[in-house]
Amino acid sequence: MKFYYTIAIKSIGLSCFFLLSTVLLAQKFTDSPYSRYGVGLLNSTVTNGNFAMGRAGYAWRPFQYKPIVYDSLARSNAQLNDRGTNYINLKNPASFSNISLTTFEASIISRNVNYSNAAEERSGTNTQLGHMNIALPMGEKWGIAFGLRPFSSVGYDYSSQEIINSNTVTYLFEGKGGVNEIFAGTAIELIPNLSLGIRGKFLFGTIEDDRRIIYEQSTNFFNTIDQKQTQVSDFAVDLGAQYRFKLGKDNLWTVGLFASPMDQLSTKETQIIRTYEGEINFESIKDTVKLLDEQSSTLPIAPTFGLGIAYEKKGEWLITADITSRQWQNTTFSEGIELSSSTEYNFGFEKFNSSNSFGPFLSRMGYRTGLRYNSSLLTIDGEEIEEFGIGFGIAVPLRKSFSTLNVGIEIGRRGNQKNNLTQEDFLNLQIGITINDKWFIKRVYD
Repeated sequence: MKFYYTIAIKSIGLSCFFLLSTVLLAQKFTDSPYSRYGVGLLNSTVTNGNFAMGRAGYAWRPFQYKPIVYDSLARSNAQLNDRGTNYINLKNPASFSNISLTTFEASIISRNVNYSNAAEERSGTNTQLGHMNIALPMGEKWGIAFGLRPFSSVGYDYSSQEIINSNTVTYLFEGKGGVNEIFAGTAIELIPNLSLGIRGKFLFGTIEDDRRIIYEQSTNFFNTIDQKQTQVSDFAVDLGAQYRFKLGKDNLWTVGLFASPMDQLSTKETQIIRTYEGEINFESIKDTVKLLDEQSSTLPIAPTFGLGIAYEKKGEWLITADITSRQWQNTTFSEGIELSSSTEYNFGFEKFNSSNSFGPFLSRMGYRTGLRYNSSLLTIDGEEIEEFGIGFGIAVPLRKSFSTLNVGIEIGRRGNQKNNLTQEDFLNLQIGITINDKWFIKRVYD
């Protein structure tokens, strides 16, 4: 009876998390003028284990239990050290083959940003679901995972002005929305130490973009409003591979490869361009210049390729590095905005906790740090919009469980103030829970 009660509680808990996630996915997560283009700002495929490690993960493999080890620990109610936690690594689906316990992960990310340019300085805070995933072992060398996360975020509200024939013309830009991802993936270790993985994902969401051109009343020109809604709905596939080998007794190396070949997303666009006079919210429409109703179209998305390497001093610490290339060349969203291949570099370090489950509390925690740098895809008026961040995090093992509470912070900057651009100084906070268990196995009690 206790077994069925436990399963019911877990099912109710998962249902509540899924309901919460749909609410949080709908929230506005960014307020950046750089999210205006394409699908918006892409969200990294990070989870609880590698958020603070510079978001590196192509060569990162979660710890794998042996069934006899799990059973003995469970019977003794020992507190598991953090290194024993099965984390889910979304950055490379090949890592799913190493899942040996049913693993549930969820996180919330809060983003605090200070925006500054030549004209103003302001700040804002947004909170959103980071990810929610479940992974299950299907055998000793085969695992599956599924979940959902925000794929990209759009949120901006800014203005600019220019002088034309001695008259001031004001441009207003406002947008919101984004693209969400539901995925399912699997991986298998085909030959010793070589894992291959695949992840299929459904991308969906709505992006709203409004643009106004406002003239001085003395010009006798009608103002213009351009309202566009883009509905994204498409499927994509990610591929991954990981190979692990030893050099010496305690020196473990892993090499990871990743590819996401998709170069565009199917969309339906609704657009209406009208002229009007009067103030905002009190417009008097004069004419409809253009009208589109759910016209089929596409949005460009960069094919992505990644390489990673990790070195682990067995049972003590791990260091890892990634390089990612996104092929945006020959893509242009609007006048003055160019896209080119962008390269991202990620470096991460993890200090494992003590193997003594009953030692001092601080020694039972895991510690992580890392940094990242991205030569961003955007080039505005000849200025590349770069981004960098440095992260720190801890993993706190929960008593009498195979679970951890993970907290990570990341401090960084996007863009600069050159050529009247906006500089964004941000602090990201992620709080996540990782729950490990052996579900759907009926236990025998003495």
